[in-house]
Amino acid sequence: MATRSRSRPPTDDPYAYALLYYTKAGDHIGWHYDTSYYEGRRYTLLLGEMDGSSCRPSTSCIPVTPEIPDQPGLVQIPPGGLVFFDGDKLRHRITPARANEFRVSLTFEYVTNPNMRPWQRFISNVKDSIAYFGFG
Repeated sequence: MATRSRSRPPTDDPYAYALLYYTKAGDHIGWHYDTSYYEGRRYTLLLGEMDGSSCRPSTSCIPVTPEIPDQPGLVQIPPGGLVFFDGDKLRHRITPARANEFRVSLTFEYVTNPNMRPWQRFISNVKDSIAYFGFG
């Protein structure tokens, strides 16, 4: 019988799942790729929980042909709605919240191979710490 690798991140991955709150004016996530260091592919599942805001997940498909312009798009995820995407291949962001708005979403990682070399784990942890929390 063939064995399958686990299809979820290791339990010590602090970003295997996250509950994201956008409650202050300006709360957002800027344009980025996820830059996974897993040996397999990593996908993100985004579940909309509560949304009383103008925040919108945005995507921007970078074309293979440089002569074709970038094609940005906005997505509205209603409470209970799901989005599944490969964040290493799709540039994405969350637009800023305005005053007195709120947005809550839950994210999960799905990986095809959970192996990661120790040095890559260190780089991944530093990158995620800066990306999520900044230098302060």
